[in-house]
Amino acid sequence: MKGISVSSLTAGYGGRTILRDISGVLPAGAVTFILGPNGSGKSTLLRTLGGALPFRGRIRFSERDAASLSPRERGRMVGVVTQSPSLNFPFTVGEVITMGRLPHRSFLERDEGGKKAVSRACKEMELEELRDRTLPSLSGGERQRAMIAQVIAQEPEIFLLDEPSSALDPNHALKLFRFLERMAAEGKTVAASAHDINLAAEFGSFVWIMKEGRLAAAGKTGDVLKGDVLSSVYGSTFVPYRREWTDFSGTPPACNGGEKILWRAV
Repeated sequence: MKGISVSSLTAGYGGRTILRDISGVLPAGAVTFILGPNGSGKSTLLRTLGGALPFRGRIRFSERDAASLSPRERGRMVGVVTQSPSLNFPFTVGEVITMGRLPHRSFLERDEGGKKAVSRACKEMELEELRDRTLPSLSGGERQRAMIAQVIAQEPEIFLLDEPSSALDPNHALKLFRFLERMAAEGKTVAASAHDINLAAEFGSFVWIMKEGRLAAAGKTGDVLKGDVLSSVYGSTFVPYRREWTDFSGTPPACNGGEKILWRAV
């Protein structure tokens, strides 16, 4: 099976167990949103899948055991956008994006597609005019776009994104999720955490909902995003409302199309 499968996954840091006995599948060819209250384990899950934390249990990427991957193999397969990137050195935006190509380089192997991949990533995140700016000189949203572009340039099979639109304006957030939908349509695995339930309703094919370090619910978005499920996880009453979702031309996007059921807490 392509995608990510986890079995009996337990992980944490600082002597604390955060994730407890998680089993499930993040399918290829789909955008899966990871939802849940603050402290429920969303970021820890993505960090563990991305290789930043030790764990017990099993993680498989497209039938390959994650523990068997070399750093270079993992770098070619998995791209990670963290919530708070620590890269504060005065690299230019162009240099930061180019770092995404490191897993594709070696002394014996040329990175034939590198320039094209970097150019595409820069264009996707609308960073052409910022290529020569240094990272510390950017706004929070511009820096977030640069780190996303780095992962786009990496051309991974799996995208793991921790609240990737938290600092983005509505225009760039929409462009990002449209891009992720295209990646899923090409067969990539996309998993993104979010606090906005309606992002999952509009852009997600599947949803995982975390609560207290455990997987509280998982499945197709329309099957999981129910008032009783949301209320049991978040502790608030959720009521649905409907609207016709269209793009800026007034036409329902083909990838989502038509009426959406959205949710608000009351």
